[in-house]
Amino acid sequence: MDLYLYKIGTTTPVLTIKNVTSYTDNSVEGEGSPDLDGEPSGHCTYSPLAEGYELSSKPDCSETLRAAYREAHPSPEVWREEMEAMMAIALYGGGGEV
Repeated sequence: MDLYLYKIGTTTPVLTIKNVTSYTDNSVEGEGSPDLDGEPSGHCTYSPLAEGYELSSKPDCSETLRAAYREAHPSPEVWREEMEAMMAIALYGGGGEV
């Protein structure tokens, strides 16, 4: 799969990463940039990804894969905050502070 890194609010990729093997919200593993002969320079990890940029598997940059990854894999801090809010609702019947 190829991924396209683009600045949020634009539709033009600033970087195309070929043959992606995996990605998270902050890194992409795939082929390196072409060498002088035009051949891929081997496996490469792009990390960390800059804030204000997003990933798409479509060249028109119409996807937000980093945001989707964050939603599907919340950080420990976000997970803890969500659990605290749910516990407050369960224990106190509302969304107040614990």
